Amino acid sequence: MRDVDGPDASSCYRPYRRADKPDQFACGLVSLNTVAGILVSLIQQDFGRNVYTIKEVVSEIRDKETRRQLAVLPYQLHFKQPFPEYVKLVTEFSKKTGDYPSLSATDLQVLALTYQLEAETVGVAHLKTEPEKKKVHTVFISPEVPAVLQSGEDQENAGEDGSEGDSDDGEGWITPDNIKRIQQGMGHCDAPASVQVGCVTTDFAMQNVLLQMGLHVLAMNGMLIRQARSYILRCHGCFKTTSDVTRVFCPHCGNKTLKKVAVSVGADGTLHMHFSRNPKVLNTRGLRYSLPAPQGGKHASNPHLAEDQHFPQQRLSRKARQKTNVFDPDYIAGVSPFAENDIYSRAANLQIRDAALGAGRRRMNPNIATKKFVRKR
Repeated sequence: MRDVDGPDASSCYRPYRRADKPDQFACGLVSLNTVAGILVSLIQQDFGRNVYTIKEVVSEIRDKETRRQLAVLPYQLHFKQPFPEYVKLVTEFSKKTGDYPSLSATDLQVLALTYQLEAETVGVAHLKTEPEKKKVHTVFISPEVPAVLQSGEDQENAGEDGSEGDSDDGEGWITPDNIKRIQQGMGHCDAPASVQVGCVTTDFAMQNVLLQMGLHVLAMNGMLIRQARSYILRCHGCFKTTSDVTRVFCPHCGNKTLKKVAVSVGADGTLHMHFSRNPKVLNTRGLRYSLPAPQGGKHASNPHLAEDQHFPQQRLSRKARQKTNVFDPDYIAGVSPFAENDIYSRAANLQIRDAALGAGRRRMNPNIATKKFVRKR
């Protein structure tokens, strides 16, 4: 198994023709500065007849320029809330793919709305309930063979130039002039004509969940994303990997040092891991100071340091459950199941609280102005 340090090339796009405009779209994403870009892109590309979103996506927009663009949209923006059962289904699926930590509550609702529109329009028979697991074959690579000596002419040219002879003629590069020709040669120009529901998002975690479920995803430029990313967990302590993305602690060394790494499988079955060059991937938060002393008691809040660590159940006492359980045969009818606030007694007027509620001399608002007694001279 070898590691490849480079960008993830697993996301492929193909153009989406205007003639195949889907009937319904779900719009939403995480970053606030691209919400307006998606809505403006929907105007320019003119794909989709009905655009659906949730109110949480629009409520995240704060700047005036974006709100001004939303006020003059040439089409109607439909707001629809997904059903709770679809939100639960999408949440469980994202946990299996390993994208759940990267998704917010708004993202999960947008995913659930896309699933709901697909179920109402097409059905759910073609959708997947479990993510596909790729078969990984470990391949041992032999040492590299020494390069063949160059010919005499090549050696002379190399000696004259003193370099490898890099050329900047642009051959092999993808430019705006040749991108259409390259896409036609790869056979990626045709889009399925039976697409009726799609989701417009630029978040890679959302795209991965949608594609693995069998839903259609479109980018802002109208390109149909057709390949999803795959992730594994890699321990940066013992450098072991695991395909179980639901784990929190390393199954080999037991430390909480698992990080998500994008992977791709080559044609020969070799597993390639794509690492990030960002040093902030390995977060050092919590490593500066020592851990606090463990707390005891029923409602202790201790950090989760081991997989087999015991935690208190934090259940109510039997007496506390009897006070509010009206169906209990030992329920006392004279005791009200609702909370009562005493506002007429002398203790309430003097703001003297019970010890269970926090005794002591205190004011409800420490910033309020109070009159102090000053003896006149």
